[in-house]
Amino acid sequence: MTKNKIWKIKGFEGTFTDEDLIALIREGQVRSDYLLKSKDMKKWIALKESIYQYYMEDKKK
Repeated sequence: MTKNKIWKIKGFEGTFTDEDLIALIREGQVRSDYLLKSKDMKKWIALKESIYQYYMEDKKK
């Protein structure tokens, strides 16, 4: 994974690397409805609609 800080999380200060984002997800600091954006994206997308949904804990178990 890249070490570049490319992700913004709506409501959070600064930018995050892929590793930072995954850690925040695993720690429960971001939820599936939080919005993400990178410099290459024109619109915010929900975490649950991104590739990072894979790291979300399945609450239905």
